[in-house]
Amino acid sequence: MLTGTIVQRDKDEVLVDVGGKSEGVLPFRELSLAIDPKGLKVGDTLEVMIHRIDDLDGTLFLSERRARALKTWEKVIEAHEHDEVIEATVTQVVKGGVLVDLGMRGFVPASQIRRQPVGNLDELIGQRLRLKVIDLDHKRHRVVLSQRLVLEEELQAKKQELLDTLEVGQIREGVVVRLADFGAFVDLGGIDGLIHNSELSYARIKHPSEVVKIGDVVNVEIMKFDSDAKKVSLSLKHALPDPWDQHADRLYETNRLSAQVVKVTPNYLLVEIIPGILAMVPKGEFESAGQYNPGQTVEVTLLTINHATRRITASIQHVADVAPEEIERYVVDEDLGAPLDAVELPDVVASVDEAAAIDHPATGDAAL
Repeated sequence: MLTGTIVQRDKDEVLVDVGGKSEGVLPFRELSLAIDPKGLKVGDTLEVMIHRIDDLDGTLFLSERRARALKTWEKVIEAHEHDEVIEATVTQVVKGGVLVDLGMRGFVPASQIRRQPVGNLDELIGQRLRLKVIDLDHKRHRVVLSQRLVLEEELQAKKQELLDTLEVGQIREGVVVRLADFGAFVDLGGIDGLIHNSELSYARIKHPSEVVKIGDVVNVEIMKFDSDAKKVSLSLKHALPDPWDQHADRLYETNRLSAQVVKVTPNYLLVEIIPGILAMVPKGEFESAGQYNPGQTVEVTLLTINHATRRITASIQHVADVAPEEIERYVVDEDLGAPLDAVELPDVVASVDEAAAIDHPATGDAAL
């Protein structure tokens, strides 16, 4: 490895003074991609190495690219040993990936460029990639690199940083990124959280698309999170108006409402008296269970209301002797309803077994 000064420029080579008896010849083909031959001029200094000596006249043939490759190889080994990130420019598309200029050639497999598959590799030519060494061939001076590894490590670090700042009860802004039958996934800025269907709305829903769509910006409350598993349970409905507050003027004993049957059992009916508010009609306050079906509209009278526990009991029998014009009707859309896990059972439930008979969908605990 020598440092020389250009003393003469010819059509396809330059003469370089490296301190010997005569100048060395540096053909342009021995320049690395980092150097433009057109920009070379007398007086410029270059790091070169002697790669051949003419046996007849002792002429030194120099190589700048070999010198740079040797120096780069030492840096690549050091970066690999210390797990450091190095940057390089994509120069060529080859079978299975791309070549990058490190001062020497490096290979990045297509699967190691990004976290998602890359469509057209030609679009990467000229782009700078941030890479880590994943394989070295010391004999052939070949190096395999990965940008995907860098991106995944940065994502994990970002997730952990976010998790360290989360607290139950916090309101965070996020973007809906995916919908599933059981809920919606929201990107909180590095980590996805799940809003289960039961936490999307106070009203009953069949699919999250009834409430949100991909790309929506939403404010959500942190319900639970698992730092080790990097999973977060969210609630959207907690950021919405509470139907118990909105419709407080309708929630009083003896009020008569039009309701929608949600669940039918031999011992009780569950009815939605207001979107997001359920009441239980216990055995003895309705006729045979066979007369009712989910989705059916019935007239009910509110019997007991406990605002502290949010338990309501109602009666269908008490409506029979009331004139239709005296019934305060509240129209309930067929598609609306409250999640069954929101049901609050009244004190008049006949047994613990009956209470346990309510089908609870997956909750935040199950989601975690």
